[in-house]
Amino acid sequence: MAAASASHANETARRYASALFDLANEKGELPTVDKDLKDVISMAKASVDLTRLLDSPAFSRDAKSKALRALADKAKFSKMVSNFLATMAMNGRANEIVDAAGHFDELYAKHRGVKRAVARTAEEMTAAQRKKLEAVLAKAVGSDVELETEVVPGLIGGIQLRVGSTLIDASVASKLERMNTAMKGA
Repeated sequence: MAAASASHANETARRYASALFDLANEKGELPTVDKDLKDVISMAKASVDLTRLLDSPAFSRDAKSKALRALADKAKFSKMVSNFLATMAMNGRANEIVDAAGHFDELYAKHRGVKRAVARTAEEMTAAQRKKLEAVLAKAVGSDVELETEVVPGLIGGIQLRVGSTLIDASVASKLERMNTAMKGA
């Protein structure tokens, strides 16, 4: 039952994102709305209080709407994003705002013909390594690539690379795990 509820929430977030995308595209505000929504995601990740406001049923829809409008004003978000946040809150969907913002970003990347990739490494990549990886990926996928990097010390070394739904795991931790599995089966 929880899985069905989660997929319904995900679909609802997609619908809100799609409606906002269409409106922002029509009004020529895609870059502004995308930037503002990325800021919303960052704020939610960094603030326990904002996450609590979005997720908690203890706050009324009206209280959430007012708080999100105040946040949007303070952050100097566009009127469109301010209205979007308040509307989702008033419709009882504040807990889906971060998902909707993520879906909007995916729609905007697709609109621009950009592929997304995530590189996980044990240590921070240098600027030169990052630039080289972006160039190799762009050539491989045939379009521009936006690369997000994550540092995961447990990988020991190597890299895990995800482009779309494809995962390439060339981490030392993964290789050790495969060796361990092979030795147990021997």
